[in-house]
Amino acid sequence: MSFDEMWGQARSNALARQQSSMQLNQLPAEGGSAQAHLHVNGSVLEERAKNAETVRKNFVDADSKAMTATSDVSLKGFKSDSGLALFQKRWRTQMRYLEGLLEKGVKGNLYASAAEFKAEEAKRLSDVKRAGSGGGKN
Repeated sequence: MSFDEMWGQARSNALARQQSSMQLNQLPAEGGSAQAHLHVNGSVLEERAKNAETVRKNFVDADSKAMTATSDVSLKGFKSDSGLALFQKRWRTQMRYLEGLLEKGVKGNLYASAAEFKAEEAKRLSDVKRAGSGGGKN
């Protein structure tokens, strides 16, 4: 079978799979392992937020080292000098954007979710205690 024939068959098979309406993933019928349950609470989310902060700090350190190294490069008098300056400008913009995502988008949202989890846990505990002491409404 030629490459073109094999490629055409592979494309046809892929197209046929894409046109099927739905496919559900499931465990194997026999001998499949049970999936672990996800346990999330405020403390778990706070720990993940701390990890995100560590990643952000490491990222900022690596960025600082990269910018220090590239700022020492001088291409004055060469046509590529403006290209390097443009690269450095875009690099700084993209690194600030990514740092913001790590700071606010990941770490900040994890801390906010942790606070919401803890508030909900406290509310439910209060409701259970109130119901257990006969203070609940019937």
